[in-house]
Order: sequence, then C-alpha cells, then structure tokens
Amino acid sequence: MMIHSLLAILAGLLLGIPFKFPSLALLAWVGLIPFLFALEGENKKRSFYLGWIMGLSFLAISSYWLVNPLINFSGYPLAICILIFILAISILSLYFALFAFILKTVESKLSLAVFIVVPIVWTAVEFLRSIFSFQFLFAFLAYSQSFIPELIQLAEYGGLYLVTFIIVLVNTLLYLFIKKKNKSYGIIAISIFVLVFSYGSLVLKQNNNISKEVAIGIVQPNIPQNIKMSSKHQREVVDKLLKLSSKELEQNDPDLLIWPETAILRTYYKSRGFPYHLPKDTPLFIGGFAREGENLEKTLNSSFLFDENRRIVDRYSKNKLVPWGEYVPFPNLIPDIIESNLNHLTPGKELNSFNYNKITWVSPICSEVLNPFYVRDLYDQNDFMVNISNEAWFEESHASLQVLQAVIFRAVEHRAPIVKVGNTGISGVINQNGKVLIRTDIFETKTLTFNLAIPVRKETIYYKYGNVFGWTLLLITFFILSKIYLERKEFLISSNK
Repeated sequence: MMIHSLLAILAGLLLGIPFKFPSLALLAWVGLIPFLFALEGENKKRSFYLGWIMGLSFLAISSYWLVNPLINFSGYPLAICILIFILAISILSLYFALFAFILKTVESKLSLAVFIVVPIVWTAVEFLRSIFSFQFLFAFLAYSQSFIPELIQLAEYGGLYLVTFIIVLVNTLLYLFIKKKNKSYGIIAISIFVLVFSYGSLVLKQNNNISKEVAIGIVQPNIPQNIKMSSKHQREVVDKLLKLSSKELEQNDPDLLIWPETAILRTYYKSRGFPYHLPKDTPLFIGGFAREGENLEKTLNSSFLFDENRRIVDRYSKNKLVPWGEYVPFPNLIPDIIESNLNHLTPGKELNSFNYNKITWVSPICSEVLNPFYVRDLYDQNDFMVNISNEAWFEESHASLQVLQAVIFRAVEHRAPIVKVGNTGISGVINQNGKVLIRTDIFETKTLTFNLAIPVRKETIYYKYGNVFGWTLLLITFFILSKIYLERKEFLISSNK
C-alpha cells in the first residue's frame, strides 16, 4: 500500500530531523510511531522493503553530508559521487530493513508483547550496526538527545544503547496508546519519560568532588581543507597557527596548549625538538604524522606531547582508521585510478595515555571518538580525554555537530571531561555529565583558555562492564530467532512423516 510507504518515509524523516536540527530532539520520542503503523497487515517481505525505505529517508536527511568530501576532494565526477552516496546509504539502510523483518518474523510466530519486542529488536540491530558498519558510527538514535543532558545520564550504566532502548520503548507505548485507545499505555510512556528526565536532573544537580584543575588552551585555526593539504600553502598555515598560539599564550598563559589533528602537514621525530618558536615554554599537545618501518615507509596519524623543552614526551597513533578516507580496504581489488586518490596510512598498535605534571589523559583521534567499544578500551580511568580532529573535509554541514553528539555520550559513559579541538570546529569542553561548558562555532577562527575542573575518578558501570546491555539484547534477539527456526524445523519434519 502506498500509504504504508509514505508512513515509512515519514518515520525516517522524523527520526532523522533531530540530527540536522538538534532543537527538534524530542521528535525522536514519537518518530517511530508512523513506521509501526506502516507495518500493520504487511508480510515479512513487504516489511523488509518498508524498513529499507525508512532507512533511506533517515540516512538521507541525517547523513547527506557524506557526499561533501566525495564531491570536493575525490576528483570523481559529480554523478559518480552521488551514486557512491546512494549506494552507501542503500547498504546501511539494510539494517533498518533487518529490524522490520525480524520484528514481523517474531510477531507472526510468537505471542510476545509488542512493547517488549520492538525496543529489544531495534536496539539489538542498532548494536549490530555499530559492530559492522565500516566505521560509519553516526546517527544512532540516542545521539539525537545529546544536547538535552537530563535525558542521557543513564548512559553511565548501559551506554548509548540503553538510551536508545528507552526512546524506542516510549515510541512503542505511544503507538499502542493511539492504536488501542488505552490510556494506560500513554500514562506509562509519559511516566517513563518523566522518570528519565527527573533522574537526569538529580544527577546534574549533584556537586562533584574536584581533584584538580588545569587551564587548557585551545587553538581552532579554521584552515580550509584545500589550503591545509597544499604543500604550497604550508608556510601560510604555520604562520597562522603560530600567531594564534602566541596570542593565546601571552594573554591567558594556559597550562597546556592543544592544536587540532594534523595541524601542519609535518612529520615529528622523537630525536628532534619542536621546530617552531613560541613566546612561552608551555607544553604542547598537537596532531601530526609519525614515521615507522626500516625505511620510514609507514605513515601514522598521531598526537604528540611536547614538554617545556620542546621534546616529545609521548605519542599516540590512531588505531582505528577510516576506510577509503585513511586507508584502502582490499587494495588488490581496487582499480588504480581510484586507489591513487586515497590515503595510505598505517594504523597504530598501542593504547597510549599521556601523563604530565600529574595530569593524565587519552586522545582518541577524530573518528575514533565515535566508537564506544574502542574508547572504553583506550580509556584507563584518566583525568580527562582529548579529541583532536579535522572536520574540514565535510565543509559546511552538520557533520561536526554529530561528532560533538558522540563526544557528549563518551563523557557521560565514563564520567570524564572531554576537550574537543577541531581545525574548523566545533571545538569546546564537555564536562563529565555531558554538558557543553564552552564551544566555538563551525568555521570560526578562535582561541580560548578554559579552567577544566577534573572530578575525582569514578568507575562507571559502563566502564566496568562495557556494552553488556547491547550484547544482552543481541543475544536475546538471536535466541528468539533460533527458537522460531527450531520450531519451524520440527514442524516441517513432523509434517513429512
């Protein structure tokens, strides 16, 4: 039915809009309702299609910015770039189709309450997407609530997947309220929302014990990608960074100055000092390249800590590289004309942390902060985290905003402050409760110093047990499907006797 297809598209749009317009975040609490109505009376094949349609509309509005780096930096014709984008979201939309297919399969074989099955299956499939999605770790449903701190405090216990589960549960209860005209469902849905909000409010009002304080200097140089990547403009890039840094050091004298990811197209070596002059001997934490291998043939995207003597104290190299952006998967299968346009970086192998003047931090680089599994492995009860990035690839889009959404969740999951420093923005400081304390605008040339209060370390349930909530829902879904398969197999065997 055409009306069901339109309802599926509407659901995708309602769920996707908050990723472009964060002020409309509450749409996520009702956005799935049209899709649940769309599935009524449909078979499994048709449900799969409707889920795919919903996924397409959701990703088209939440993630259209993916096409920007292809158009501006790949060198491919416009038609090819658009085709790649459509292919990418078509593949990712299969997860939404899988959700609908499983939901309809369970509904047709088992008499389980809808308000139990829908949030379990949605969250399980979303968890599965976070494992197998080629590092595209954007637009998870919980992230839409990042800028309402009261609604995300439960991430301390079950990560973003617990928040997603609750959002889908409320959607499902409201759907049942509308369908059955039963006030009980509506009352329960509203009660859950109020309880979540009230709990979050209580957490935010608590006074946190502060163990220490450090003045963090942030430099957002706002250098366009075509200039940043040009060897002819490196002197211009260097001069701008040094001028901004010198001004911030002289005016605010931070304890630590941070530059963004690969701030300068330069390789730094432990045997050499920092090659530029600054007016103060403030420690520097900067992004750049490292070389490894017998002939230094391996290039690594790294972060470096320089001490007061401008010597490298420690280094961390990005472990989780972006396929197609930073390395070529299956290079033997890729045509030379395509591979020649792509980067060939080497992933790091170690989970380093930084320790200086009794202050410790870890530094997931750029897209690594999107990966909750990896950040948990990297984090070691440090004082805070630093996420350096270069989002100039995505130009004027809401990609930077979506990275910030993920950073906010990492802070709550570990109850650790995070300093985010980007080339073109967004840069800022997020406290352990996910509140954005200060931030820059995108494409703003800006420096600032912020006195970061570091709370007494607290081992969260999420840090201790990881994504056990997501794994549990995935196993429950697998168990339900296995039961259905075995019962069907037994039925067929008995029928053939």
